[in-house]
Amino acid sequence: MTQVHEPICGEKTKDLIAKLRACPQVENGITLAREQQQQRIDEQIKLTEVPAPPFHEEQRAKVFAQLLTEAGVPDVHQDKIGNVIGRLEGTGNGPTLVIGAHIDTVFKEGTPIKVTREGTKYFAPGISDDAAGLASLLQVARCITSQKIKTVGDIVFVGTLGEEGNGDLRGCKFLFKTKNDYDGMIAIDSANVHRILRGSVGCKRYRIIFESLGGHSLHKFGIVGSAIHGLARAITKVDELNVPNEPKCTFNFGVINGGTSVNAIAARAEAELDIRSFDQPSLEKFVETVLKTIQDACDEENKRWDFEEENAVKLKIEQIGDRPAGVNKDDASVIQASYGALQSLGIPLEKYTLAATDQNIPLFYGLPATTLGAGGVEANNHSLSEWWNSENAFQGPQIAFLTALTLVGVDGVTQPLLEKQIHS
Repeated sequence: MTQVHEPICGEKTKDLIAKLRACPQVENGITLAREQQQQRIDEQIKLTEVPAPPFHEEQRAKVFAQLLTEAGVPDVHQDKIGNVIGRLEGTGNGPTLVIGAHIDTVFKEGTPIKVTREGTKYFAPGISDDAAGLASLLQVARCITSQKIKTVGDIVFVGTLGEEGNGDLRGCKFLFKTKNDYDGMIAIDSANVHRILRGSVGCKRYRIIFESLGGHSLHKFGIVGSAIHGLARAITKVDELNVPNEPKCTFNFGVINGGTSVNAIAARAEAELDIRSFDQPSLEKFVETVLKTIQDACDEENKRWDFEEENAVKLKIEQIGDRPAGVNKDDASVIQASYGALQSLGIPLEKYTLAATDQNIPLFYGLPATTLGAGGVEANNHSLSEWWNSENAFQGPQIAFLTALTLVGVDGVTQPLLEKQIHS
């Protein structure tokens, strides 16, 4: 039986948030997010129109770094991989919270990007995912710095690289693999403020390559193996597997390439395979099953035609992605702070679920992490027809601002809710 999960916000957390809301500086910060909505929109448009194709986010990273500096965050810099980082230091000895949004988009280099507007709706590739997250993050920084709020713990603002597709979370992987004092993370991704992520979907991706000598479709028929036939057999065998439902696992062959001519035995065929699960051990086990099935298919193709040695089809498997799964407890600090912030601001929670975002990495390392919405309404993400509606978009930075202060504490007002980890 599937366990039903519900977020928990205990009395201690509610009391912390009530004390924060009673602080004039905090209330002024919440008000500022509404008052500065147009500035946030302008920054979102500016960031959207700066290209950030996969593995080439340099231009947008520079613009974001400048905007983060203008938002009052000191010592903004880029690390060795290119993540944009700035830190607001607390009073000392408190936890360190990362607030991040990703710089990259899914759109290839040369894609024309110009934002157009119809009322409160804005149209452009990447206008929401994740330019909205970057703009919301900038507003959170202004809400803190403009009110001269002194936190107990540190807040590290990060624009990450490589969150999308084959970027494989490379920015966040580098961020948390590097020696640091980070104790938890809030990612800002997706517009929906009515959603809190309780955990991460794990994802492993592979390029499945079949190769052979190839040859004429008549003269080499039955003598030389076909890479396409081998790949087709592999896909069919995987498709016939009994797929685990508890915990849920999925597979998808999303891209297929191969062959040169209708009358030529294919010398090469490849497919990109995506395998997912909410549970890391289940993911690992299912991956093992799928990859063995593909190897079995290769062996069966050769046996079917008695192909041997150089005439046989050969299999190569290359891993092209690895996003680990992870989950919070329903009463984890980040869940309590996020849910409590929504309740305090009168914003209903409609989705408490799992997805794959930058939060995957800290959760894999055992750190509390969640993903919050940037605000507004989005549609058609990852397509040229992507659009974002700015109505009530100020709610995104309001939630992240209040959640962050609940986690790191405010000097003289509240103690941090976020646990300080022991860092070796």
